[in-house]
This record gives sequence, C-alpha cells and structure tokens, in this order.
Amino acid sequence: MMALLAILGGAVVLALAGYAGWLWWCLLAQKRERDTHNATVLAETEADLARSIAIIADSLLTGELNLSEGAIRLKVLLDHWYSPASGQSDYPSIYSLFLSTSTMPRGEERATWPKAEIRRLDREREMLEVAAKDSVLDEAARLRERFGVPEGREGLVTARPETLA
Repeated sequence: MMALLAILGGAVVLALAGYAGWLWWCLLAQKRERDTHNATVLAETEADLARSIAIIADSLLTGELNLSEGAIRLKVLLDHWYSPASGQSDYPSIYSLFLSTSTMPRGEERATWPKAEIRRLDREREMLEVAAKDSVLDEAARLRERFGVPEGREGLVTARPETLA
C-alpha cells in the first residue's frame, strides 16, 4: 500500500513539474512575442516621428509653415525623439523661438483675446521670427538632411523662401 502511495505521489509530483515546465515555456514564448511586438511598435513610432520631423522641417524650408509655428511643432517632436529638452543643444534656435512664442495665444484661444493685444503680439512674434529666420532655417535644413525629404515632397527640396521676413 505504501509503495502504491509513493508511486502515486511521484506521479503527481512529475505531473506538477511537467505542468510547471509547460507554464514556464508559455511565459517565455509570451515574453518573446511581447518583446517582438514592442520592438515593432517602437520602430513604427520612431518612423512616424522621423517622418513628421522631416515634413515640418521641409515645410519651414519651403515657406508652407511660419517659423514660430514650425518651432513649436518641432520642439514637441524633438522632445519625443530625444529625452525632453536634450535636443536643445543640437537645435538651440528652434528651442529659443519656441520659448519666445509658446505663451502667445494660438488657434481658438486667439479669438478670446482683444484685437489690439493680438496685433501687438503678432508684431512681437514677427520681429522674433525675423531675428531667428536664418538660424532656424539652417537648423531646419540640418533636420531635413538628417531625416530625409518626405515622400512626395522631393520636388520642393530646393525651394528656400526669401519672403519669411
């Protein structure tokens, strides 16, 4: 009787050990799958971010986007590309223009401000853009070199607006 219980106990231990091994194997497979998925999502996110940076830099260089709006958008994207504010040393003019204009009302918020104040802020913004124009466009050109020309915008590469002032 004791021998039968010992054999039965051993079988239970072996069954539980096999089940534990199977669960461990499933956990490893799940971890590999999750790591692969995370790597894919990260690569897609970085590609989208790089494409967005390239489009905005190119839009600045072709005059489709004014300098302060481009600086605001690029600063946010660069903070996601680098750790927050670490892109500041590579692109100081973009960050400087962002800091100078980020408190000014944009979009729907502008409609709630007095017109005289909006005109004053627009003049101030335009003066900041004139002062930063060359350095911001140089940094935008460096960004376009680094991230490439976005697909479909190849013909716009040589355009550099002279009317942003």
